[in-house]
Amino acid sequence: MSNFGFGDFEFCLPSGKVLAKASNIIELTDCIKKIDANSLEYHASNNHLSNWLAARGEFIIASKFRKIKHGDFKNIEDKRKYYIELIDEKINSDNKTPIIDFSNYNFNKLHNFIRIGKGSLGGKARGIAFANSKITTEKIKKKYSSININIPKTIVISTNEFDDFMETNNLWDFALTSNNNNQIEKKFIKSKLSKNLINILKKILRVSKNPLAIRSSGLLEDSQYKPLAGMYSTYMLPNSNKKLEERLNQLCEAIKRVYASTFFKEPKSLMDSISQKYEEEKMAIIIMELIGVNHNNIYYPTISGVCQSFNYYPVSYMERGDGIAYLALGLGKTIADGEKSLRYCPKYPNILPQYYSPKASIENSQNQFYALNLNNGINPMKKGETNNLQLFNIEQAELDKELNYIASVVSTQDNIIRDSLKYNGYKILTFSSILKYNKNPINELIKDLLKKGEKLIGCPIEIEFAININKNKNDEFFLLQIKPMTIDNYNNKINIEKIKSTNQTLCYSNQVLGDGITQKIKHIIYVDTKKFKREATMKIAAKIGEYNKKLGSKNPYLLLGPGRWGTTDSWLGIPVNWEQITNAKVIIETGIDALNPDPSFGSHFFQNITSLRIGYFTIEKKLQKKNIDWNWIMKQEIIEESEYVKIIKLQNPITVKIDGINGEGIILKNDKIAENMNEIESSGI
Repeated sequence: MSNFGFGDFEFCLPSGKVLAKASNIIELTDCIKKIDANSLEYHASNNHLSNWLAARGEFIIASKFRKIKHGDFKNIEDKRKYYIELIDEKINSDNKTPIIDFSNYNFNKLHNFIRIGKGSLGGKARGIAFANSKITTEKIKKKYSSININIPKTIVISTNEFDDFMETNNLWDFALTSNNNNQIEKKFIKSKLSKNLINILKKILRVSKNPLAIRSSGLLEDSQYKPLAGMYSTYMLPNSNKKLEERLNQLCEAIKRVYASTFFKEPKSLMDSISQKYEEEKMAIIIMELIGVNHNNIYYPTISGVCQSFNYYPVSYMERGDGIAYLALGLGKTIADGEKSLRYCPKYPNILPQYYSPKASIENSQNQFYALNLNNGINPMKKGETNNLQLFNIEQAELDKELNYIASVVSTQDNIIRDSLKYNGYKILTFSSILKYNKNPINELIKDLLKKGEKLIGCPIEIEFAININKNKNDEFFLLQIKPMTIDNYNNKINIEKIKSTNQTLCYSNQVLGDGITQKIKHIIYVDTKKFKREATMKIAAKIGEYNKKLGSKNPYLLLGPGRWGTTDSWLGIPVNWEQITNAKVIIETGIDALNPDPSFGSHFFQNITSLRIGYFTIEKKLQKKNIDWNWIMKQEIIEESEYVKIIKLQNPITVKIDGINGEGIILKNDKIAENMNEIESSGI
C-alpha cells in the first residue's frame, strides 16, 4: 500500500507483484473473496486493509479489522470469511443510512442529507453523513429533549460532476501547471457546469430560500492521516434575490470558485510537503443551509463552536483527555481564523483561564463577530472569499438581543463581573447561561458528543457546531462537522526532565503542540524582538514568506517570533499563511510586552500544523529570558537579515524533543546526550 492509503488498494505478494486492484469497498470485497491466500495474509498482518479503510473515513470497520489478532482464526480461509462478513455488514448498514439520492428525493418531504451523482462524497461530506446517521441519533435527541439537535439540511454534489466539469472544459493541464490563483479562478468561473446539474440546482433553489454555505469536500480533506483543513474555499450566499436566475448564477459561481480552489498555490504547497500528488485530488461540493437568525438582513447564529476531545493545553484540574472547546458569537470564521473566542474545558466549564481578572476579561473577550449581510441578495463574492462575510461590533448583537444569554458586564461601579446586561460597564462574552447556569444542558450535550464520536471513530476527534438560543422555543444545536484529530505516538517515551537543565538547552516549554523527535534543522528564522513593532506584522509576514522560499524544502528551519502565529488579526501576532512557512519544522511563539495573546489552537492554521507534525512551542512573557537562550542565538552566523527578521545558519543541527502526552518540549543546541536514532523508525514531530 502506498500514498498513505489513498488511491486504489493493490493486492500484491510480499515480493511486490501486483495481483489485483480495488478502488472502492465493493471491489475490495470481490478481491478478498478470490485473492491468493499469501497475498491476503501479507496485507492482513501489516494492517494494510484497516489503514486503507481508515483513509476513506470508514473508521468503524477499520477499527474492527485492526482488532483482529493473528491467532484469532485457525487458518487464513476463516479469516477471509470474517473479513467478507464485516464488509457485507457495513454495506448493508450503509444501505440503511439516511442519505437520499437526488433522483429519489421527494421535495414534499424534508430530508437532511441528499446526494447528487454517483461519485465520492469527499472527506468533509462523509463526516457530515456519519454525524447524521451515527451521532445525532434518536437516543441522544430523547436524552436532550429540550434542545433540537440535528445537522443542517445538506446537499452534496459528488466528485463525478467535478470530473465532468474538468474534462468538458479542458481544464486539467491548465489547472495543474498554473500557480496564479486569480487566473485559475477566472478561467474556472468562465467555464460551464453541466446542463443536468444546473437543472437540479434550479429545482433545489425553488424550494430552498434560506442562506447557503457552499463548502469544499475534497477526497483528501479531513482524512485521519493528512487533512487539508481550511485549504479550500467556502462561500456564504444570501440566496435572497427576488430573481431565481440571479440566485442560480450565484450558486453556480460559488461552486466553480470552490472547484478552482482545489488548484490554488496553498493546497499545492501543502500536498508537496506531504509527498501527495495533487492531481489525485477530486472535489465534491457541500450545499448546506446556513445556521442562524435573520436580524434585519444580518444573518448569524448565537454561537459557533469547535470542540476537540484531546486538549494540548490543560490548566488547573484539567487533563488532556478532558477535551477543549471554543465558543464565539456569530459565524465560525472567528474561531477558524484564530481570532478572539472563549476557550474552556467541557468538564470544567467554570474555569476560564483567559478571564483571570476583570482587566484580562476585557482584553481577551471577543468584541467583533462575523455575519452574512443578506443585502437584498446582491452577489457577495465579488470581493473574494476573505470579504464574503461582514464584521460587526458586538453592539450590533446587543441591538439584536443576541447577547442576553451569552454576555456579562465588567461593572464600572465596582469592577466586578456581573452576569446581567442591566449593569453599566464593558460587555464581555462569558456564555454564562450555558457554562455557569446550565440554562439548557448544551455543555453536557457537547461532552456526550465528544465521548460518543471518539468511541465510534476510534481516535480523538474534532466537532464543529452552531447554536441558536431562542426565547420562546427550544434552543437549536446543529452539528456541522466531525473529523479525526491527528495525535500520534501515545506510547512514545521522551525523558525531558533529565536533560532540560543542561547547558545544551536552547529552548524549553511545558506548553507544546506536537510529538516526537527531529534532528534535521540547521537554520533559524527569527523576529528581532528589540526592533519588533505591532504595526509592522504584515511586513514581517511577507519577509518570512520570502525567506521561506529562499531556504526551500531542503532546508527545514525553526521559526521564532512574538505573538500568535497564523492569526488574521495583525495586532495579535504575525499573520503568516501556510504558503509563507511551508518549510518550518518547529515554531516558537513568545510573549513580549507589546504582544502576549492567549494561545489559540482551534483554527485551520493549527490543524495543519498538527497534521504535519510541526512542533509548536509557546513561551509566556515572564519565562522568555529563562526558557530561551537568546545569547546563544545572537552569536550564530547571520546569513541574511532585514529590518525585523534574520536568518541564522547553525554548524550542527539542533535536536527537538516533544512529549506529546504531557505537552512538554525541549530544543537542544547540539544534542550530545541523545541516543542514536533510526530515521525510518523516528516518529517525527
